[in-house]
Amino acid sequence: MSGSLITAPRRPIRVFVDGVELATRQSVEVGRDLADICGQFRVEFDDAGRDEAAGFAASTGATIIREHQSVEIRVLDQTVLRGSVEDLALRISNDGASGTFAGRDVVGDLVDCTANPTGPAEYRQIGLVDVVSALATPFGLTVDADTDLGAPFTLVALDIEPAMATIGKLSRQRGVLVVSDGVGGVRLTKAGTQRSAGSLTFPGNVLSIDANISVREHFSDVWVKGSFRSALRPQTATLSADSAPSESVLSATPGQSFSTQEAAAVVRYGHAVDPNVGRWRPRVWAAATQSGGSAMTQNAGNPALDSDAAGYLRSQGLNPDAYHATGATRSKKRQATKPRTDGTPWTLQDQALWRMRTTRAHGTARVYTVAGHSMGGALWTPNTLVPVSDAYSDIHRDMLIGAVTFVDNAEGYFTRISVVDPATYDLEGDVQRGSR
Repeated sequence: MSGSLITAPRRPIRVFVDGVELATRQSVEVGRDLADICGQFRVEFDDAGRDEAAGFAASTGATIIREHQSVEIRVLDQTVLRGSVEDLALRISNDGASGTFAGRDVVGDLVDCTANPTGPAEYRQIGLVDVVSALATPFGLTVDADTDLGAPFTLVALDIEPAMATIGKLSRQRGVLVVSDGVGGVRLTKAGTQRSAGSLTFPGNVLSIDANISVREHFSDVWVKGSFRSALRPQTATLSADSAPSESVLSATPGQSFSTQEAAAVVRYGHAVDPNVGRWRPRVWAAATQSGGSAMTQNAGNPALDSDAAGYLRSQGLNPDAYHATGATRSKKRQATKPRTDGTPWTLQDQALWRMRTTRAHGTARVYTVAGHSMGGALWTPNTLVPVSDAYSDIHRDMLIGAVTFVDNAEGYFTRISVVDPATYDLEGDVQRGSR
């Protein structure tokens, strides 16, 4: 009943299950996406093994696919993913047995599983690469970095959440992008520091373009808010129960009230404006980390709100000039929030700008399909800058490859390349920062 077996060794994409090449696979998709951290794969196959076990076909020793089996996928003899069977769908009928299995690379365990269930629950004076290594090593993963990671964290307290959620919080506090190499490694890096070996041209080497745009991911105002421990409190109390107050304390002129100072220290927010959204669409995220918790950033205060956002916060109601025309006057266009231009410490303002860019990019998907899997002898790779000349979309500049999916199916061998604005995954803005 089973269809004829596929001889796979000469195909550009090869699939190995528990170390044995799967000769019965019908189609394969494998790739990595910066938005998903870990790589993913999907394989459709002729389930000859179960067909034979059920007595419907002669024995050929075909592999029987089961959950948790290890999977290795090679593209042009280069290993691009190591993972396991996580999802398995099977079907048998009079026409034969077939199935589909899918999964992620081994970094997927960080996405699903809790870090340190038996402790430690916190780390002190620890660098980013060290704390990520401490969380990732129990899963058999390696960690490396190719960028400046900033100063050590004074305190890292683990919440009851997946390990990757903690890693994401900490990396955003240092303006660092976390990526998987697909084969068992986690890399701490920056966005778009390397260039692709090829380019994308339409008309040209691009076979087709798929563009999906959803304004549901576009927000006029993006806020990141948090409340942190004050870093402005004195090390010792002004008054002591063991001694009389000093003359300087008794004669001091009252200054800023304690409540005002505490509020300025601990109630923190960042705010970013997207002027391309022509109506009131605010979105608020809770601060993922204790960024902005240093004495320097707390002394700097929160960013000043533009008049339109301030108007929407007035107790008497909305600012009529913010988005809505008054009389015959058209509503004015707001000014975009400017990215950082200096080396000031990392704050919630940077997180707000990053949130605005990433949500906007996730609502705008542009995917180019090209023949084959490589350009100039090198595989297409995420997190690289690629020159794009697209007369259809009117894009003629460098773009960042956000995702790459290698495909081998009945239609042939090709690659889907998703591109985004180069600033999408740039967590630190326009300049490199020194101390944080």
